[in-house]
Amino acid sequence: MTQRKNRRGFTLVELMVVIVILGIIGTMAFVFVLDKPDKAKWTKAQTEMGEIQKALNQYSLDHDGDYPDSLDVLTESYFKSGLPKDPFTKDDYVYERSDTGFLLTCYGKDQAQGGAEVPDKDIVFNEAGPVNEQVGG
Repeated sequence: MTQRKNRRGFTLVELMVVIVILGIIGTMAFVFVLDKPDKAKWTKAQTEMGEIQKALNQYSLDHDGDYPDSLDVLTESYFKSGLPKDPFTKDDYVYERSDTGFLLTCYGKDQAQGGAEVPDKDIVFNEAGPVNEQVGG
């Protein structure tokens, strides 16, 4: 019985170890990339709401300090190509007029009030800008 000295190739165990390592790396990469679109939507909502807040303040300046009853009036003078929509729902952002100003809200991906982390965290603007504390949360 002679031994082979010129053995070429990989053993089954070596191949299995490489496949398992590649599987682990692939799973980790998939998990990290999975929530990126939702975070991008959250950032888009925050940016768009800042633009709407500026338009609302300009409207107030143009109308003796009054804010509109709805966001629809902004399309005539401020958003000619259409009012930005909530990227999570494709609906208008939640707008509430108050005695002193307004609240503009996006409830994030989960569409529930509150949320501790992006993309579920609420985005709230008033006439002064972003509101750091979440309303009702």
